[in-house]
Amino acid sequence: MGRTVCNCFIALATCFSVAGSVGAQTQDLPSWLAETTAPPSRVNNTGVELTEVYAEPATQFPLVAAMDLENRSDTPSHNALPPGPPPSYVAMNPDPLVVGEVPKEWLNETTISTSAAPTQVTSASVKQFLKSMAQRSPISDTYRPWWEATATAPFELSASSVVVDGDSLILEALRHSFRIAAVNENICIARTGITRAAADFDPTAFVESKFVRTSVPTGSDLDAGTNVDRLREEDFSFSGGVRRKTQSGAEFEIGQQIGLRDSSSQFFTPDNQGNSRLTLSFNQPLLNGAGQAYNRSLIVLAKLDTQIANEAATTTIQDHLLRVQESMWNLYYQRASLLLRIRHLNQAKSIHDWLENRQDLDALESQLKRAEAAVATRSSELARAVTAIRNAEDQLRMLVNSPRLSDDKTVEIIPARPPSLTLVPVSMEDAVVTALQQRSEMNEVARELDTARVRLNVACNELLPMLDLVLETYVSGLRGSQDIGGSWIDQFSVGEPSYSAGLLFEVPLQRRAAKANVMRRQAELRKLAGRLGETIAKLHAEVAAAVREVETSHRELGARYVAMVSAQEYVDLISNRWRELPGDGYSANSLLEDLLDAQDRLLLEEVGFARAQIDYTLSTSRLKRATGTLLQIQPVGAAH
Repeated sequence: MGRTVCNCFIALATCFSVAGSVGAQTQDLPSWLAETTAPPSRVNNTGVELTEVYAEPATQFPLVAAMDLENRSDTPSHNALPPGPPPSYVAMNPDPLVVGEVPKEWLNETTISTSAAPTQVTSASVKQFLKSMAQRSPISDTYRPWWEATATAPFELSASSVVVDGDSLILEALRHSFRIAAVNENICIARTGITRAAADFDPTAFVESKFVRTSVPTGSDLDAGTNVDRLREEDFSFSGGVRRKTQSGAEFEIGQQIGLRDSSSQFFTPDNQGNSRLTLSFNQPLLNGAGQAYNRSLIVLAKLDTQIANEAATTTIQDHLLRVQESMWNLYYQRASLLLRIRHLNQAKSIHDWLENRQDLDALESQLKRAEAAVATRSSELARAVTAIRNAEDQLRMLVNSPRLSDDKTVEIIPARPPSLTLVPVSMEDAVVTALQQRSEMNEVARELDTARVRLNVACNELLPMLDLVLETYVSGLRGSQDIGGSWIDQFSVGEPSYSAGLLFEVPLQRRAAKANVMRRQAELRKLAGRLGETIAKLHAEVAAAVREVETSHRELGARYVAMVSAQEYVDLISNRWRELPGDGYSANSLLEDLLDAQDRLLLEEVGFARAQIDYTLSTSRLKRATGTLLQIQPVGAAH
């Protein structure tokens, strides 16, 4: 009996605590309803205090009056309490209760009492939770969201529309994207280094001419002869030839020299000479700078730099294509969000129209105003959703830069297919192996290691002393009367070859520069070896995270589906209750508020499901990016 009476006290205290707010809305109620909802006259005005909730005087009501107020329904407000002593069960209760006061002993009878034992999280509960995560998805294989068909149809946001899918956008981005075009130019720039390095072995032609006039006093008869005060000479020479460096490090040069010479010396004969000389020289390094490995090192380094640029371009292009995919699915999400918000707005309008039609019966003015506010709020959200679609279309145009999308900036872009709901099983081990084989970052680090090895070999070669073999030979001809042609013929027919041979040796005594260079190259090699290990660990972590993200996003999609279905069922329940049992006064307003809140929660769950659907689809694309299989790319610059 005591528990029953206590529960009655709690219910009555709650009813009286809202009496002030209900009374404030009395002017919106029909006249016949205002009389029944008017607060009863005060029985006792001696115990007035301020309540904690409403901050207004709260009157103490005797228990008998409270019980009588609870039991009556449509009794006129002028009915007074029957005189006489209270029933016997009233005598067992305490003194009259003040609104806002709750006896402490009542708290011990609720499920939220402080004596309840806290929930313990054990290893068994964690194991059970992890086991439940592996259960089959609650989404049926045949289920498709109601908004998919409309989201992939024209909204007539503009006069024309274009249907796109992921594959077509990737191809158009590869052809027209400014970003990808700039990346391909980096490869072309790197390839010029190969040509520049190979140009060191191209033949070089040279031509040189010189005229020299000499006038010096003679110091003896041996300088120019007897009675010759000054020695006067005129010498004109012209030389030309070809020199070339071989891949073994040798330098080869062949040159032809012709000239005219005249002198006032009595010993100069014949006069007005014409001369010629054909010279062949050869210089071959034997230690420092010898061998094709050393001399071709610049070409090898240039090729490795080009491959590094190629791998870097592949990384950048795949990142860009992933952004294209993300932008396309974001456009689909914004279109689906618009449809969801349109239905959300129509639900509010339906409630408003229903209340407006029943305004002369039982609909309250406060309910109608609340519905109008909901319609206005949802209309503003709808305008924002249309703007989000336009922004997503512009973002996609910027990334792809296709003439099909960019020629008309107002064209409506429509995704061709909705995202998938089917889980694609992925093996962690296979994904990691694929990433180690296909990721451009691995190839880039491997090429940098090759570059470091080549530079180390070059530095070791430069530790050797310089020892060069020098060879030279020539033939010459000479005639008078400035007969250059005859002298040129004589150098082959009359002249004999002259030659010289020798060795050139040079070595720094301490070779500190060469030793420091070797130490530097060794340190660079160790650094890149550590970077390779770091890259492998990083790729392993990225692939593992991408695989888990696919599984997690699909489980989240299933959870969102369950939440969305439950929210829809709750909306149906509240809607039926509100229409069939509208209530009166505070009860009617409360039911309407619950219905609008339930619709808001349904919108959030539907938007969350659409977002989870996009996240799952993007997780599969990000997994392909993590394994390096998003697209097998051969950049344009590598084909030239």
